Amino acid sequence: MQMMEESIRYKVGMAVVFSLLYVGTYRLFQSMGIYQELISFDPWLFYPPAFLRLAAFLVIGYWSIPALFVAGFCCIDFGMDLTGIAIVSAFCAVGGPFAVDMAGRVTALKASLSNLTPSRLLILSLACAIGNAAFMKMGLSIVNYETSKMPDYLSIVIGDTIGTWVMIYLIKGALTLYGKSLKN
Repeated sequence: MQMMEESIRYKVGMAVVFSLLYVGTYRLFQSMGIYQELISFDPWLFYPPAFLRLAAFLVIGYWSIPALFVAGFCCIDFGMDLTGIAIVSAFCAVGGPFAVDMAGRVTALKASLSNLTPSRLLILSLACAIGNAAFMKMGLSIVNYETSKMPDYLSIVIGDTIGTWVMIYLIKGALTLYGKSLKN
């Protein structure tokens, strides 16, 4: 019983951490002007916070959904009322994790992640992007968001995938440099 309580506390704590990281990453890139620069072209073609959707699911499983739902309230706008934001946040919170779970099953990913390879990670990130795009479009459709303003499905997939891959390689590079600095 105590182990279960500790596990739940750990997962809730990690959900809070991932929610804060998601919002922080979103706000950081937004403050850097990256989204404003792209908005005249297509603001969805680079979305680094998507990495945290994947990472959260890999670390805490379906506990990532509440984290992503809460983060959605801080990141999803579209000029909607609170109910619309809640509905779209709920759909976005479910889409990525659900798709990663399905892709993990198809690729025989172990729950321990002991067989997580770079190619599996890239497949999972693509699945996460596809799941997020599909569920985001469903959520926006349910709240009757104006179709002409709705983001293009393909650009969401591309932006989430590129954002995730960039973040993966930035972290990999940082860890490599850190490892080299420890050897010196």
